[in-house]
Amino acid sequence: MCFRAMGKKYVATIGIEVHAQLNTVSKMYCSCSTAFGDPPNSHSCPVCLGLPGSLPRVNRRAVVLGLKAARALLCDVPPSAQFARKNYFYPDLPKGYQISMYQFPLGHGGTLELLDEHDAVTTAVGIERVHLEEDTAKLFHDPGTGSLIDFNRAGVPLLEIVSKPELRSAVEAVTYLKELRRLLRFLGISTANMEEGSFRCEVNISLRPEDSEQLGTKVEVKNLNSFRAVEKSIDCEIERQSKILRSGGEIRQATMGWDEKEGKTVHQRYKEKAPEYRYFPEPDLPDLIIGGELLNDSAFDHNSIPVRRVRALVERFGVPPTGADLLMSGTGAPPEDPYFVANFFEQAVERHGAQGTQAANLMIGTVFEYINKSGTTLDQTDLTPKKLAEVTKMVAKDELSIMNARKVVGAILEHGGNVREIVLSEGLVQVSDEDELIRLVKEVVEEHQYIVDSIRRGKVNAIGALVGEAMKKSKGQANPKRINELLQEMLLKKKE
Repeated sequence: MCFRAMGKKYVATIGIEVHAQLNTVSKMYCSCSTAFGDPPNSHSCPVCLGLPGSLPRVNRRAVVLGLKAARALLCDVPPSAQFARKNYFYPDLPKGYQISMYQFPLGHGGTLELLDEHDAVTTAVGIERVHLEEDTAKLFHDPGTGSLIDFNRAGVPLLEIVSKPELRSAVEAVTYLKELRRLLRFLGISTANMEEGSFRCEVNISLRPEDSEQLGTKVEVKNLNSFRAVEKSIDCEIERQSKILRSGGEIRQATMGWDEKEGKTVHQRYKEKAPEYRYFPEPDLPDLIIGGELLNDSAFDHNSIPVRRVRALVERFGVPPTGADLLMSGTGAPPEDPYFVANFFEQAVERHGAQGTQAANLMIGTVFEYINKSGTTLDQTDLTPKKLAEVTKMVAKDELSIMNARKVVGAILEHGGNVREIVLSEGLVQVSDEDELIRLVKEVVEEHQYIVDSIRRGKVNAIGALVGEAMKKSKGQANPKRINELLQEMLLKKKE
């Protein structure tokens, strides 16, 4: 995104910090529960309340999940990592400091692969660092009673992922966030549920002259709880900064909040710099030695990275990029197995011989439509990979029209049953008898003479309208391909 100010052309540069709560049963440095939605202050102890004399103990599962994320983001993982104290005062931080990481994180220098939905080519956004820290308590501001604090969230394991300032627009930023969220969810690292606050982000926005490599002064925007808020806040902040530059002013490093009601960014405070946090090594925790069992337990199949699975669906099965992305969106999958739908499709094709494109179309259209309306997941229905394959095979053999294939799949989803029994009981067998089709074509031509006349005047595409009329007349049972061929033979030959 570019604009002109004071005779210069400026370019927007965006970096994003994401905080994701990790899928652990207990907190980062104590055994308190991480359960969401329980009564306020029901999950707290001397450690997460920061009481004198309490000592932290590292949650091993949080370390394993953090390493898994760093490796999935193709980061360089060092032989050791170090916890550090980040010192600042705020009511939601009971100890007066946050145990985080600074100089020695879990990973650095990685990339997040993104897939272009049009041609399935991957691009990459640089990852600056990945590190562990603890969440803060949650503040509730009430004009009548003042501010209240719920310490249930204090100490919940957080993974911070900092991108490099390589994004150029609000649309790119949202694409990055959606892919990162999918990666964390599919690999079981985080629920990444924005509504529950387990996936939160802050954007850093700066403007620099196009002919300069030096970044402009960054402004951080907080309070972003939806992708829509991210997109709108970035566009708003770019416009705000551009107005300042156009008037000859200077951008000051600051923290802004997003006011959803007003639809604008609002100033909160001037931004702290790293030295102001007085980082130093956490004296109560030893360095993390990364190797052996930690690396073994954080290992996974890199082909399971969502964007790579999408690319595989495109390359192996000929599914269009947008369709492959939908199959890997998690729609219709049970929460405990986000890969379920993609695995279902692959089994239908590889194990049961389904026609790939047809199976994908039925999944994306009929299956997803049913799931979105019913609120169920695919595993709760009677549809199986074998049944889906059987439907596509009947279409390939001209035993079933595409229209009726959708009806059969819909019937199985709704009521269950056997494919052939549904086809026979509903009278959905495709008519391919030549004499019957010729008779049907002649009737349609006689009944729609005005369409026939337009075809003979050169409007050849109007044949499609006659095919549609023939399908209506046969209640979807006629073979549309053969109907089209017969109409062309009858009408175009006469024209010649």
